[in-house]
Amino acid sequence: MAVFLGLDIGTTSTGGILIDAGGRTLATAERPSELKSRHANWAEEDPGLWWSNCRELIRDLMQQAGIAAAEIKAVGVTGMVPAMVLLDRDGTVLRPSIQQNDARAMVEIDEMRARFDAQRFFKLTGGSINQQVVAPKFRWLEKHEPDVFRKIATAFGSYDYIAWRLTGIRSIEHNWALESGLMDFASGAFDPALVKEAGIAPDVLPPIHASHEILGRVTAEAAQATGLAAGTPVVAGCAD
Repeated sequence: MAVFLGLDIGTTSTGGILIDAGGRTLATAERPSELKSRHANWAEEDPGLWWSNCRELIRDLMQQAGIAAAEIKAVGVTGMVPAMVLLDRDGTVLRPSIQQNDARAMVEIDEMRARFDAQRFFKLTGGSINQQVVAPKFRWLEKHEPDVFRKIATAFGSYDYIAWRLTGIRSIEHNWALESGLMDFASGAFDPALVKEAGIAPDVLPPIHASHEILGRVTAEAAQATGLAAGTPVVAGCAD
């Protein structure tokens, strides 16, 4: 029977599960994550630790279940939204992730509220301008970490980052796009005015994929790092 691997990038831990096609749980495991607050209202984590955790979890789960990598027919990753992971053009993580509950950008939130009509924002996104919206966080980086801001080539979420490490494909899952406050709810695409509000180039945001879409397949490099079989399909994932 086919086996499926699930990984979850949580706030306090990284979790993993193997289930079979009948929905039976074969193995579960987790590794701790570390939420850091270097200053008041900050909430950050290390994406490198998430990836390290995933590599360990995958081997642990397969050992627990007594299965070979070839038996895993697909992988899906979930995670908190909208955490921000920032890469440069070489794929290097530029700084710790900025978590969804980070509240450093209060000044920038007020500035966005003054510039962008709240009713228009609601009609576009279905939400309000609040601490989870990512545009003010980009503006905070522009002011306070300009060297980082200038190098941003990709911005996406926690589970998008793990999916990229597995497949080499840069993508944003639909739920992250929705929660980011950058997506036009009606069209399902990033809205140019909202992207401009964030102060970033449009190509910083990878294409949006639905949760169930096969994003790519495990690369040879990721297979060596994780113990998975190269070519295993990876779906875009989902918000937890």
